[in-house]
Amino acid sequence: MVERLHRGEWFGASGQKITDVVHVGVGGSDLGPKMVSEALADRPSHAYINVHYVSSMDGAQLLPLMERLDPATTLLVLASKSFTTADTQFNARTALAWLSDALEIDVATVCRCQLIGVSSKPDKMTEFGIPDAHQLVFKDWIGGRFSLWSPIGVSVAMQLGMASFNALLDGAHAMDRHFLETPLEENLPALMALVGAWNCQFLGISTHAVLPYDGRLKSLPAYLQQLEMESNGKSVCLDGRSVTHATCPIIWGDVGPNAQHAFYQLLHQGGHTISADFVAVAGRDVDAVPDVRDALAAQEQLTLANCLAQAQLFALGDDAIPKALRGHMAQGYRGNQPNSLLMLKQLDAWGLGALVALYEHKVFVQSVLWNLNPFDQPGVELGKKTGDESFNTLTGSDNEQDLVKDASTQQLLRKVGEWRQ
Repeated sequence: MVERLHRGEWFGASGQKITDVVHVGVGGSDLGPKMVSEALADRPSHAYINVHYVSSMDGAQLLPLMERLDPATTLLVLASKSFTTADTQFNARTALAWLSDALEIDVATVCRCQLIGVSSKPDKMTEFGIPDAHQLVFKDWIGGRFSLWSPIGVSVAMQLGMASFNALLDGAHAMDRHFLETPLEENLPALMALVGAWNCQFLGISTHAVLPYDGRLKSLPAYLQQLEMESNGKSVCLDGRSVTHATCPIIWGDVGPNAQHAFYQLLHQGGHTISADFVAVAGRDVDAVPDVRDALAAQEQLTLANCLAQAQLFALGDDAIPKALRGHMAQGYRGNQPNSLLMLKQLDAWGLGALVALYEHKVFVQSVLWNLNPFDQPGVELGKKTGDESFNTLTGSDNEQDLVKDASTQQLLRKVGEWRQ
């Protein structure tokens, strides 16, 4: 599929060559591929084809794409492990309605020509109208938030090319080998897991910030939110007993240089203790004229300097203030906020693959320490079911089930009904 697209041999229902891909997914079917695309396809010169990501169930991400893209040259990738997730199904139906109406072609034909399915459920893809040749199937035991390396990453391969996607896999495999073969005292995933468990479980630090000092990694905090919190944000052990201690902390963050002008004030001088991962990149190759290259190099140095300084200030507090500045600036930097600084030589496919695999193995080690199942998400499933029941109530569906009624929700439902009359 990827090579066919790159050769310009994939044509839409009207016979025009595909130029854009819209990846429709949510959660693990969206966050990983989107994060990799943003990190490695940061410039148009790095991409074979344009890829756009849609996940929000309200259609807000889809609407501007429907105004901007040419329906005749747009290919949809519908990525859903179960192929029943409402967010993805509703976005797909809206996108198909747009293509069908704009091209004046029935939806079945659009599905045959301009839709790829990625799922562990081939029967549901066939029922949806996707030809077998356009189905990518992966095993049901692959967890959604661990599925970047599976066919869920097809949009990344389409955008960056198979060589880059294979390099991503190679970097992850190298970290896999490191995790399997390296003694614990030098094993990076194990060390990160132990430090994280110590901070959360024994020091009582309930929040952990992910602070990448490279704008290309802007979606790394959101990706790690799901990876860690959905895997280990649980209070029931594998044997059914209740957990009697804290497990996964609240994961959050932002691009470090921007965050310095937003919430670092509270982190340095507020009353909350946090732990943090700083993620930095040592260098970046840019093909540009000398003046531009020199200016960008200076920006890289400034960014890296700020990362190192902030990590030191988190740890040492007032003791990090140089002697020449003491007495000339405000004190009260508490310090003693545990943090790790992860340094990449450069941000390429191999390095990013290793970084993501590092965090995956960290999550697994912590699940073993806490006796949790990191591969289920019962809290998510219940929310989906109650959401479906509320949807049936809002739409007056015949499938309406017995919705648990509380005064607040009932009042909100009545107000929505009034406003929509």
